Amino acid sequence: MRPTRTRIALTLLAPFVLLLGIESTFHARLWERHAQPASHAGTSARLKRALRDPVARRIDFVTLGSSRPEYGIDHAAWAARATERGLVHADLSMPGTHWMTIGVLARWLEREHPEIRGGVIGMSVQDFSGPGNGAYELGIVQPFRTLADTPWIAQHVRFDLHDLSTWGVYSSMAQWRGDLREYLRDPSARRNSIRWYRQNRPAQQMLFGNPESHGDMCGSGLASLAACDALDASTDDASAGLRRQCAELRGQAASRADYGRWLRDADVPAPLQQARDLVRGQLRAITWPEPPVVLLMPMPALWARDVLGASQHAWALHVLQPLVDTGRIRVLDATDLFAGDPGECGDFFDFYHQNATGRERLDAWLQPRLAPLLGAAPTAAGTR
Repeated sequence: MRPTRTRIALTLLAPFVLLLGIESTFHARLWERHAQPASHAGTSARLKRALRDPVARRIDFVTLGSSRPEYGIDHAAWAARATERGLVHADLSMPGTHWMTIGVLARWLEREHPEIRGGVIGMSVQDFSGPGNGAYELGIVQPFRTLADTPWIAQHVRFDLHDLSTWGVYSSMAQWRGDLREYLRDPSARRNSIRWYRQNRPAQQMLFGNPESHGDMCGSGLASLAACDALDASTDDASAGLRRQCAELRGQAASRADYGRWLRDADVPAPLQQARDLVRGQLRAITWPEPPVVLLMPMPALWARDVLGASQHAWALHVLQPLVDTGRIRVLDATDLFAGDPGECGDFFDFYHQNATGRERLDAWLQPRLAPLLGAAPTAAGTR
């Protein structure tokens, strides 16, 4: 019997229906509880669960940002200060966060925690010089995104049909494929990892505590890229992470641009224009009652001396200035807080992140400047 046209059509459509069903399963968040907790997407999934824990029933103020504020701000101290005033201040910073994540997470918070009154957005000078931070950021936003976020995401990560890492712009299934593959290789290891994080990283610690940080940079120094010379010659496994950072820093140093010529907004390269407009648009879109505080995080001296482009610091402030002028944001600039201090090596545990000592030094500077955020008791409308 010859197959009918209907049967042929159904046969051809079956693979697409199957793919659509699998995509819908991943889009419906059914995989999140099985995700690798240490991954970017797994970290976001853990944060989302923490934000739905009873300890986060009401949140008044938040900290958003990358691993720089995650390690550099004393979240435990700010949580305690907020508690003294009958408020709740939660840390939502995550490694790898860039402006795409800020946008997606801010919109998720607007839906899930509309009582939020204000917060701190911790970024660095270099975060104002490009529209995206790499395709890996797709994993960070995956647990928080909706279909409505797709146009925003596509502005930060360019979809490339030939690059699977970018398929997550449009497909949840594509974004989770690596995590699923790892799980299938060793399900028991994944279950053990999930169990460990649930026992050792409860919501209370994740939202209101400080991460552990050990060591300092006094063995190599932080004044210039020459600090990388001895590290590059080392074969010590403990220095492998620092050597990777040195490669990143040298790569950036090799393409330093002069941002001073663009401070009048004339002849600005397209990627820089896009970054400027995306940052301004995102900050304008945050609807907290209190204007967001953009905190420019401290950077070791070698960044200004050897890595950042000329006037790149001024460019970051230039991007923010129109929003400051209209009262939409406030800016606290701690970029050079430790620069030129001979003891700055004792404030960082690598080329990017402060250790506990650096965290305390920033907190002493930050407290009198940020404390006005915590000056009032919550209103009845802000309680749950």
